[in-house]
Amino acid sequence: MELYDAIFYRKSIRNYTNKNIKSSLMEEVKNICSNITYLNENLNIKAHIVDRGHLIQFLLGKACEVKAPHYLVITSNKGEKTLENIGYVAEEILLKMTSLGIATCWLKCNLKREDILEFIDLDEIDIDDEEYEYKIENPYAIIAFGYADKQERLFRPINSDPDRKRLKKICKKIDRKWVKVLNAVRVAPSIKNIQPWIFYAKDYGFDIYEEKSKKYLVQDSKISMGIALKHFDIACKKFGIDVKFETIDTKRKRGKNYIISVMEDR
Repeated sequence: MELYDAIFYRKSIRNYTNKNIKSSLMEEVKNICSNITYLNENLNIKAHIVDRGHLIQFLLGKACEVKAPHYLVITSNKGEKTLENIGYVAEEILLKMTSLGIATCWLKCNLKREDILEFIDLDEIDIDDEEYEYKIENPYAIIAFGYADKQERLFRPINSDPDRKRLKKICKKIDRKWVKVLNAVRVAPSIKNIQPWIFYAKDYGFDIYEEKSKKYLVQDSKISMGIALKHFDIACKKFGIDVKFETIDTKRKRGKNYIISVMEDR
């Protein structure tokens, strides 16, 4: 299954069997996690496999809404658009796991660095380092994964229409060449289904904004923006549209945060 197809087939799975995924499949997951790319190369994003799921369940306690045999913990240092990059990285991992027939689910991360040090290797940074605050790694996202329980359907029916905004709510003026690309963005998952992305068509491509969220949803919203950017990138590659993401000076918009711009290479 191609990543573009996985965008439309993937669904969040909340019920899992207790069975560990087979070792050959786990090796493929490890390979996926060791070959990640993101927009800000100055970040140090890592995807850590926690194959003993009970460790995460114990740490999260009652906040652990999804019990799975395995989890991924996504960590990063602090930098420009850290959260958007977290979403960008993790969504590609999830889609690749979907193509392998592995069930996945995004979870809210309430863990701190000290919670995971006993079973996750993080870089040691000298506390006297002038850039300590920006080099230190912290957990930002958790992803449950494993085999779906028998009562769960692993894939979304291809003709189903998920609970998402219509295209015109995402981008009012759409050239026909972008319809399939933006439809891939439209179906992107977002934490709490907030769907914060808004695209403004420009001669060079798009300016992408985020609808401002309530304070308790700020982190979730920015991670969700990264998920949408990954869907956009995958769809562009599928249809042979060469683009690059750039941060430019652009107009402020009331109630919205500027995220990034898409430049089409013509």
